[in-house]
Amino acid sequence: MLAVDEARRRVLGAVQPLEPRDSLVGDALGGVLAVDLFAPHPLPRFDNSAMDGYAVRAGDVVAASEGAPVELDVWGEVRAGDPGELEVVSGRAVRIMTGAPVPEGADGIVPVEDTSEQSGRVRVMRPTTIGRHVRPAGDDLAEGDNLVRAGSELGPGELALLASMGYSPLPMRPGPKVAVLVTGDELIAPEAAAGPGQIRDSNSVAIRALVTESGGEVVPFGGVADTPEAVTEALARAAETSDLVVSSGGVSVGRYDFVKDAVEQLGHIDLWRVAMQPGKPVVLGTIGDTPFLGLPGNPVSIHIGFEQFVRPAIRKMRGCRDLLRPSMTATLTETIEKAPGRLHFVRVRLSPDAEGWRATPTGAQGSHVQSSLVDCHGVARFERDATVLEAGSKVVVEVWRLPGEEV
Repeated sequence: MLAVDEARRRVLGAVQPLEPRDSLVGDALGGVLAVDLFAPHPLPRFDNSAMDGYAVRAGDVVAASEGAPVELDVWGEVRAGDPGELEVVSGRAVRIMTGAPVPEGADGIVPVEDTSEQSGRVRVMRPTTIGRHVRPAGDDLAEGDNLVRAGSELGPGELALLASMGYSPLPMRPGPKVAVLVTGDELIAPEAAAGPGQIRDSNSVAIRALVTESGGEVVPFGGVADTPEAVTEALARAAETSDLVVSSGGVSVGRYDFVKDAVEQLGHIDLWRVAMQPGKPVVLGTIGDTPFLGLPGNPVSIHIGFEQFVRPAIRKMRGCRDLLRPSMTATLTETIEKAPGRLHFVRVRLSPDAEGWRATPTGAQGSHVQSSLVDCHGVARFERDATVLEAGSKVVVEVWRLPGEEV
């Protein structure tokens, strides 16, 4: 059995970033930038006022005070969006609005609350200094500075900055089209009434949600019957219509597990079993030129396998810089045991305390225990050769979300 990290390395080696497409900046939220972008001009582009008030020469008002105001002639007004063609000379002021370009000759701004204007003259009650309330050109960014790096996921802050620099459309990598197949004659629709021996299909619901959350585009397929012909036909169609095929079930060695054989018939298999619990049977292969990842059928195994292999693959195809979940060190609150030989992923809830974070197992850890995924903030790594983790010991937690961030 392959170690998890080696299996993930092979998975990531089997997929490549997709070709960029242009997207208007207003439609690019959550997208991934395909290239580094640099400032085509300074930001701000020109000296502008940080206050409503008067643009002056600081030397003209250095003596201003409440008891002895300085009076200047008002020589026009500059509003935000004006070209700023007025000039300030000694003895004169220009009325100015926030964001308006600072007129030539002015070197400071007197806020409007420190003045009073009447009959074309302004009384300045407090002095200003050179540069006060002036936002100089390039104060934020100089021309040529890096704005956003390739592989960045674009949030409101990044989009606003790129919009201010005129970057629209943007070269973005699309989310991959991911075909989702589930096998099992026992599965029925979640809306259906379950008869004897039947199980409502939560697997396709889970995988589609995970694909969407990871930035992929779901290509849904119906349930696939447990026959070699049905599995082979469905996988072939899925590969023709997607960038990545993900399935659940049918990857073990049972009498009705046909997925592995079908992939070998249509392409080839690179790995099969991984030294992890839950989720040992994981298939990596290709169907034609399309990468394939097969996960087990147990609900928790699907979630763990997706997080370890499918999510990083989708993020690489999107061109993301960071492929893996962040991790933290937390204090385990309960003693847990296992047999050696496989890396266990223990579902945990996180809670802060005065010394950092505590990690509490979410209950029974069987691969069928779906309730262990409810209010689950991530998984603690219980290393392959370890047999016991004592309460109070430090564990590494792969963080899916923090408390308060539940979807």
